[in-house]
Amino acid sequence: MTMNAEYIAIYEKQLIARGDIIHVIRAIKARNQFIEPYLYEVNTCQRIDIDWYGSADEVIAKLPNTLAPTPAKRGRPKLGVTSKEVTLLPRHWQWLSKQRGGASTTLRRLVDQAINNMSAKEQLHMLQSQLYNLMTVMADEAGFEEASRALYRADNEAFQRAIQTWPDEIKQLLTEKFDTLFALSKEAHHG
Repeated sequence: MTMNAEYIAIYEKQLIARGDIIHVIRAIKARNQFIEPYLYEVNTCQRIDIDWYGSADEVIAKLPNTLAPTPAKRGRPKLGVTSKEVTLLPRHWQWLSKQRGGASTTLRRLVDQAINNMSAKEQLHMLQSQLYNLMTVMADEAGFEEASRALYRADNEAFQRAIQTWPDEIKQLLTEKFDTLFALSKEAHHG
């Protein structure tokens, strides 16, 4: 997650808070101490699981380092690096060890290049998967199946018809995301 990420909280199929992680947590706890909404990062539509038990300050204190905002410090900013396991064949490690900056720097550079060089079709597929992930919060609503099919066909009219009875704030958010996807779809099919 990025330091300036925007989050949404959805409870009983209503968007009840939107903003940075601290704002969302405080808004939820001010609304009701005992609810546990679905939390999503807006840009990636990734569902985020946190421990909602306790006061707003307790919930904030329990946030994983990747979500917790860090106070601004003087000097060079931290990159938010996360350590995870990478499994490679010996020849891959050997090649990485000879690269400028070492294995981690090389892997980050290769990933950035891959992201920057994604084709329009690859980007479209990624956005469709992200939007579908967010839509699943409405999986038992009328129109979900139709909206899903329209999403993967990039059919704007069918998508709008399918979600027309959904709550306005959810519909607005999904439409914003679909508009980006729809524009990319045109590029992918004509480019």
